[in-house]
Amino acid sequence: MVTYLRGELAKEAKVNIETLRYYEKHGLLPRPQRTTSGYRMYTEEALTRIAFIQNAKKCGFTLREIKKALVKSEDGSIGVSDFILAIERKMIAVDLEIAKRETTRQLLKDLKINLESADRHPGVKETLQVLRMEK
Repeated sequence: MVTYLRGELAKEAKVNIETLRYYEKHGLLPRPQRTTSGYRMYTEEALTRIAFIQNAKKCGFTLREIKKALVKSEDGSIGVSDFILAIERKMIAVDLEIAKRETTRQLLKDLKINLESADRHPGVKETLQVLRMEK
């Protein structure tokens, strides 16, 4: 069985030691066994778990959501269908965020056009007067 000291695990997982401490403190990583000298010894499972956490973060899941999934997986109360449902919910949230960003982008585009136009919308003229940015 392969084991890692904290620094080795951090290097192998491509995270910093503070991240490992945070994950342990917040229950994302189980407390590792210690050597007789007091060094933490992590198993290959810890490396796999960190990879799962990092991938889930990239997919937009919060650490709270990830911890909830890990806890439920440990007690057997979550299955593949539950995980698929969580993914579908996250996809809906991403779609809503994209729609909001597209609306914001369109508002900015319209504002830019109004600012560049010789025949400005009255609200834009007033805003420029307040900001003392008359052309």
